[in-house]
Amino acid sequence: MQTSPDKQSHFGTRCSEDLDCLELMDSLEGGVLLLDDQGRIQLWNRWFAELTGIGSDSALNRTLEQVFEQALPDALTEAVENACRLRMSRILSWQMHKKLLPLSRRLPSGELQPVYQSIMLRPQTNSDLTLLQCVDITYAVKREKHLRASERILKLERKVLELIAASDSLEHILDTLCSTAEKLIPHSTTAVFLSNERGEELAIKSAPSLHLEFTRARQEDPKLLQNATCGYAALRQTLAVCPDVSMDVNWAPWRQLAEKAGVAACWAMPIIAPKGETLGVFAVYPCTTGSPSDQDRQLLERIAHLASIAVERNRQMERIRYLAMHDPLTGLANRSLLNEHLSQAVHLAERERHQFALLFIDLDGFKQINDQHGHDAGDDLLKVMASRLTQQLRGSDICARIGGDEFVVILETLSSPDAAEGVARKVLRSLSEPVVRGALELMVSASIGLAIFPDDATSADGLLTQADDAMYKAKALGKHRVHRLSLQ
Repeated sequence: MQTSPDKQSHFGTRCSEDLDCLELMDSLEGGVLLLDDQGRIQLWNRWFAELTGIGSDSALNRTLEQVFEQALPDALTEAVENACRLRMSRILSWQMHKKLLPLSRRLPSGELQPVYQSIMLRPQTNSDLTLLQCVDITYAVKREKHLRASERILKLERKVLELIAASDSLEHILDTLCSTAEKLIPHSTTAVFLSNERGEELAIKSAPSLHLEFTRARQEDPKLLQNATCGYAALRQTLAVCPDVSMDVNWAPWRQLAEKAGVAACWAMPIIAPKGETLGVFAVYPCTTGSPSDQDRQLLERIAHLASIAVERNRQMERIRYLAMHDPLTGLANRSLLNEHLSQAVHLAERERHQFALLFIDLDGFKQINDQHGHDAGDDLLKVMASRLTQQLRGSDICARIGGDEFVVILETLSSPDAAEGVARKVLRSLSEPVVRGALELMVSASIGLAIFPDDATSADGLLTQADDAMYKAKALGKHRVHRLSLQ
């Protein structure tokens, strides 16, 4: 940088005779300006020139507002004026003043990154010049932000793991993940999509802040969702980024709704089980276009991992609950689940004043099947009987296996006792049909006891006892029949 002898004389006396002060200032890893008493730039070092693309010839004898062609923050303007005119030193730290000079640096990706800075203003004692020193603290700020974000993520992990350990609901855990992510990624909404059992479709499981109409539209056609950002993430098991949904053809079906919901971009991180199965996708919808930073990517990975733990834990708990409440051979409800449904049926019938029926079914001749053909044949027969039973019932009815060859059926909301007897006779005919097993033809019949609530009993235990007694009476009368004690 060249300057006139007059300008050099202002600060040349502060340098040794062998050292060029201008070269020294150009070599500094930071910005250095000299301002006159009117706030006009008298020295513009190489750091400023390279960062802004504004050469010293264009900057000299102009104010900072003129160089940057915009109004500067009031705090900076006031500090410059006080330093240049009133000779008052000042330090403007980033912690107190987030916006100072409008400086940015272009990254290799082409993205503009703001330059975080602290500014020191120091009037010179031997001239009317003021030194403005701009220190680039971007790395320190990013590191501080990274540490704070890591601390928040650790707190989130601890909270979520505590919820999982306490067997909290999956919905609450996923809502917690979404709500926390929205705090860590400002001006964004989030959602968790989970795959169905076949892994063919994605459905929203949690979206606490997402626009309702946008959420509903995403739910209405889950197969169409497979072609968008979330579907790509699930299929490829990698982070998928749509920096601008208005420019992505796969977002065409939701473009207007996205604009209405304030969705400008989409970042989708797959939720992957330890064995490699895709469980779903964690999606972030920023309100501005762009791609996730390294810090955002780390957050997405950690949240997806926590979601994986929560979903897997929920599956295990559901499996344990299922095994605790279902017969492992037939998949029907067991005695515990039957008692639960029977109590509910009694309370509902009392409240709504309607009838329901109980069928107690025992297979005739099942012991002979086991004795003659073995337990494998008996197990196969029981599975066929269970299937036939459920085929004769409505979706609201309950069928349970409570013993070796004993089944109980709850027929909810009867129109009449005759209707219950009609269903019982259909069941009797179905169970009496032969079962083909290879070259064998296995035959059994059934004895069915029928009890009606509240005509035959007004409690769950009473109704079960009444139906059980009716079944034994049916056996005593010759088997292969339906019997109701109140009609004998």
